Amino acid sequence: MIYVLFGSESNNSADLADRTGAALMKAGHEVAVVDMSSFDVAQLDALGTVLVVTSTYGNGNPPSNAEALHGALMARTEPLPRLRFAVCGLGDTTYDRFAQCGKDFDAKLGELGATRIVDRQDCDVDYEEPWQAWLDALLARLAELPPEPASAGAVVPAPAPSTSRIHPPGTRRNPASARVLRTRSLCGAGSTKEAIHVELSIDPELVYECGDSLGVFAENDPALVDEILSKLGAKGDEPVTLKGAMHEGARGGGTMGLRDALSVHLDLQHVDSRLFEACGLPKSAEVHVIDLVSMRTETPPLQTFVESLRPLAPRAYSISSSPKAHPGEAHLTVDVVRYEMRRRERAGVASSMLADRAPPGRELDVYVQPAPEFRLPAADVPIVMIGPGTGVAPFRAFLEERAATGATGKSWLFFGARNACDFYYEAELRAFAARGVLTSLDCAFSRDQPERIYVQHRMREKQSELYRWLAEGAVVFVCGNAQRMAPDVQAALIDILAAGSGRDGVEELRKLESAGRYRKDVY
Repeated sequence: MIYVLFGSESNNSADLADRTGAALMKAGHEVAVVDMSSFDVAQLDALGTVLVVTSTYGNGNPPSNAEALHGALMARTEPLPRLRFAVCGLGDTTYDRFAQCGKDFDAKLGELGATRIVDRQDCDVDYEEPWQAWLDALLARLAELPPEPASAGAVVPAPAPSTSRIHPPGTRRNPASARVLRTRSLCGAGSTKEAIHVELSIDPELVYECGDSLGVFAENDPALVDEILSKLGAKGDEPVTLKGAMHEGARGGGTMGLRDALSVHLDLQHVDSRLFEACGLPKSAEVHVIDLVSMRTETPPLQTFVESLRPLAPRAYSISSSPKAHPGEAHLTVDVVRYEMRRRERAGVASSMLADRAPPGRELDVYVQPAPEFRLPAADVPIVMIGPGTGVAPFRAFLEERAATGATGKSWLFFGARNACDFYYEAELRAFAARGVLTSLDCAFSRDQPERIYVQHRMREKQSELYRWLAEGAVVFVCGNAQRMAPDVQAALIDILAAGSGRDGVEELRKLESAGRYRKDVY
């Protein structure tokens, strides 16, 4: 029996696992396709062959259904000398830790002495061809190998794989509709930033919980599309065909006009290496599609051009509302991305759409991205929330939820921003504090004084009290930047735990995490 384990956040890996299983069955193998959330690491001892097909969430994290298995496997020390395995990892090369979850599984299984059947395959967002190459190599290698070692017994149910997975409404492959109700600025006078609060009316079928994110399907700026068409000498009604699995989802693929393809389906920022080739240019950094089209030495055929572009991926935003406080609505907290590059003004695709091109009444395609590991604990459990900038979004939802349910647990928020004029939701948070829903509020405005002060500094200033909360069973939540803020906050937590307990801070943090009391949503 070959077990195909999948880790998936938006069903792409689940689909590939199903198709992998179907191909293996066609080749005569007995197969079980299994969701990682229903698989225990101890079951590996009884198996002969395991295939891992997994995505990566954000900048290197396992998808939600793979978190438990990933964590248990990374902590395992017992060898697996009888096991054969292969890994196919999905990811996005725009992230530093591209396809990291697949890399983790592959490295750890090899470290534990399992036998690698074929080399790991890392797939970018257009994953169809590399996955197929991996599958072909896998099938060929399995045909050469002797029968797998006898299993110690059936330990996992063996459902027959299907060639297509059902996508419920409100998921990435079957999004629901949302209507913009209102948008307001979150920044005060004198701010150097632009951030907005967006309120959406959502379909009843779109169900979310506090801590979840909302995926928004964005559209490119029409002015940018017009400029690219002009540079190509195209009118926009020329027929092109979008191929591959990434174009078979919510917005469909097939044949359409070039303008429609560029507006809705294709990424006009992140440049694939194929486009450099198509435009006759050497690969370079910090360019968008318009730059290459402007600098090109060759004009590719339009079909070649669209085949050289990445699919336009939806953007996920932490939901900043409680469904109990705002029935039928979902609120978003959005930093509007604007910057200059190569003497040209640029903007984030989704954030500028929401800020500039989504007036009240605008319909959007959206889906819920669940975060089961980022949920509020029981109503009487204290919580510590650390969320600078837009990282405050889920914590606004948490406080609304606790207010709506009459929760009795204490709550402490550490908020940070550049300046006091960027104190997102200040009036609401102070109102929660006045009502006792928010027990403690500490802010760090990094540029309002000569020395830089961040949330981790405020944590260290209150380390004795913070340790008392932890000793009382508080759950710590961290949301925001994964590269700078999250490591600094974690280092502060380690020091606070060490000072308070007199024991190794790293080990104390591991205990906190294994007990589900240290939860992160970082990106």
